[in-house]
Amino acid sequence: MRWTDEQTPAIQSQAKKLLVQAYAGTGKTTMLVGYAEEKSSMRMLYLCYNKAVEMAAKNRFPRNVTCKTAHGLAHAVYGTQYKHKLSGNLRLTDIARTLKIQDWELAKDVVSILNVFMASKYMSLNSAHLLRFQNNRMLTSAQQDYQTKAVNAAKSIWARMVDLQDRSVSMTHDGYLKLYQLSKPDLSQRFDAVLLDEGQDVNPVIADLVQSQKITQVTVGDRHQQLYRFRGAVDALSGAWMRDAEHHYLTKSFRFGPAVAHVANIILSFKGETIPLQGLGQPTQVKRKLPEGLPHQTFLHRTVSGVIENALSLVSKNHRMHWVGGIDSYSLRDLEDLFYFSRDIRDNVQNRKLLTDYRDYDQYVVIAKATQDPEMLRSIRIIEAYPDLPARIDGLRQSSVTNELDATVTLTTAHRAKGLEWDFVCLYEDFSADPLSPDIDAAKRDDELNLLYVSVTRAMKILAINSLVIDIMQRFKDNKALIASAR
Repeated sequence: MRWTDEQTPAIQSQAKKLLVQAYAGTGKTTMLVGYAEEKSSMRMLYLCYNKAVEMAAKNRFPRNVTCKTAHGLAHAVYGTQYKHKLSGNLRLTDIARTLKIQDWELAKDVVSILNVFMASKYMSLNSAHLLRFQNNRMLTSAQQDYQTKAVNAAKSIWARMVDLQDRSVSMTHDGYLKLYQLSKPDLSQRFDAVLLDEGQDVNPVIADLVQSQKITQVTVGDRHQQLYRFRGAVDALSGAWMRDAEHHYLTKSFRFGPAVAHVANIILSFKGETIPLQGLGQPTQVKRKLPEGLPHQTFLHRTVSGVIENALSLVSKNHRMHWVGGIDSYSLRDLEDLFYFSRDIRDNVQNRKLLTDYRDYDQYVVIAKATQDPEMLRSIRIIEAYPDLPARIDGLRQSSVTNELDATVTLTTAHRAKGLEWDFVCLYEDFSADPLSPDIDAAKRDDELNLLYVSVTRAMKILAINSLVIDIMQRFKDNKALIASAR
């Protein structure tokens, strides 16, 4: 295989610590495969982002590479011990019941503290994991007392999670990964090198797991594709432990042409990026809307509710719809249950836990508003918007197809679209947060710009941009004109 002039130096590198900043569509995984083939005598661990990436990677990498998720590594050591009490996540109602409280704000803070701790690099749980007070330099006496109460409550829950005999408090997947990191595993007994993919979006616990190893470390990613800061992810590419790494850049994308690269570079310019993305693929058109009569089109949305809203408008046009991640992963069954619960039709509620967790729908609404839980609030909005919701959802299921080759429309959130590509892509109009607003903080601005950058770089033939991207492009043009006139 012929490597690009950017890929070759990285593939042939002998550095003990290697960092590769790879823009969208520039072949970072291809580069990693080449790196592994070039050093076929080395035993390597390719640390994947999720199970789907792991399965795909096993078909691409040579035999000297073991492909695993961090959770997969940890499961073999700790996860199997907790199989009798494993759960996907911590629930507010479970925490409140265990602590014997009705204080939903406290229950939410305890869940938050535990989630932050489990994703962190730190060895013990402390007040720093209560993010709500993180920026308060001077806490009042009442706030200090509350902080101590919340942290102590979180410590008691963690102790019961870890207790193999205590079945009343579940262990989560992130929990046994934390236990694995706390054990300080030495991967040199099995591997000579670790390849960390998507380095811009790793949990601190995974970053600590990698940086503590004495074997060769190769980290690849794109800092502009960091999308999961809201889940506690950190940009390992910019971490202090990478300062002594050998750096390489992959800027040549063969996914799309110059037009899409131009839009992407405009978005990145507002982050201060000066190294341009090069669009060397087939010419890609950028339009305000996709043309009629396309055999297939993909819609990218900012929110899950945007996906559902768009799907409800498309179902009447007899489209065959493919939902990235599967239609069931978009919480439609939960929405139906909540709809019946709100109408007090309890016999139709399949998830009986909903009936035991909440006295009635009014209490559900009270808790949603008190905790400002985004998923609960989203569900309430959809239920209020569609009084015939079950019939509409039934229509969505009937029009859904599992094989994307059979679809006329693909639906996904921008977050789920990362790593994927399509010929014809349209950005939906639910990207409502203006990243250039003077009122937005820098971290939130970068998060929204990253999401737009990921979205526009999914298209290979035609990209239909939404009003927000059009507005950003106009402001870029106005800024250039202003600078030119000042000269």
